[in-house]
Amino acid sequence: MYRPTTKYEWWLCGVLLTQAIVTIALEIYIFVQWQSWVTPTIIQVVVSYLIPINLAILVFACVYEFILTLDAIHNKNNILLFAICISNACSFVYAVMQYQLMKSTTARLFGDRYGYPTLIDTTRNIWPLIQPAEIVVCIITGLGTLVMCPCLYFLHREYAWAIYKCVHGSRKTRMRYLFYEIFLVLIKLNFYFLIGFILQYNLIYVHLPGLEYNLTMCLIPVSFICMLLGIYFVQNERTWGVIGIIICYLGILAYLISRIIILCENETVGKDMMLLFACVSLVLTTATIVCAVVCITNFDRGFKMINQAKNGPTGDSYLLQTGYISPSHHPSSRPSSRLTLD
Repeated sequence: MYRPTTKYEWWLCGVLLTQAIVTIALEIYIFVQWQSWVTPTIIQVVVSYLIPINLAILVFACVYEFILTLDAIHNKNNILLFAICISNACSFVYAVMQYQLMKSTTARLFGDRYGYPTLIDTTRNIWPLIQPAEIVVCIITGLGTLVMCPCLYFLHREYAWAIYKCVHGSRKTRMRYLFYEIFLVLIKLNFYFLIGFILQYNLIYVHLPGLEYNLTMCLIPVSFICMLLGIYFVQNERTWGVIGIIICYLGILAYLISRIIILCENETVGKDMMLLFACVSLVLTTATIVCAVVCITNFDRGFKMINQAKNGPTGDSYLLQTGYISPSHHPSSRPSSRLTLD
């Protein structure tokens, strides 16, 4: 397990860990209240699947962001850190959308119950009970994004100088290594959006177990294995392995295009959210394929040595291990032109 080694790394991980714990606790509370309010006949309407899926996606986002943060500080990946910040801002927007969805859904269920008289416990309305929790989720994700910004600024300065030393100031080497970092960011973020789309599409649109349902669910472990193998093959410069991963992602690309076409031709609850996840995953998959091809052309040009040098046991020990600077000279005191490489 990766662990922080500097003050700002601890701050960043602490913020995301706190956000994840509070969000999970509140989402569990909301889900328990929801389940205690609805009756077994709620499965007659699609909203019975939509609400739990939306709660689960936000929980998965917070946990996945924390895991990615540990990975980013271990690999000193500036681009991944900024991507996590943007992703957390999206989680805030998603939390606000969830608030509006819960408000409108509970109001309609308590009002006309979609024409079904026995969907909920008509003796009470749970919105006053879950509204404070929904508000706190919005606040905690918003504050988390704001607090992350100064942490990322100082970590960027540290990591940019560390990478600069590894490439010995070579601009060409830095650009080649930049594509490698972008590939790692894209393949990891794409996994989240792909899983988010698969869960929504399968449980809301496909709905009933069958061949398509089972095959779609199989994409979850397949995409996870593709992500791990893609990272391994690129880090170890295995050309044929990366080519195999590119072929797999071309298949995912074709699948996403076909699902987008199907969703555009039909009307279903949660269509907008499914299309959002599908389109973002489509863009990320395409960019991942492009970056993978670029990485192949850059193999055998020192990536392995850079990774070994960059991932020292601690941030400070790494900055001293090459002997380019004195122990008393902190990286933040370097000229600003060397600290804006990303």
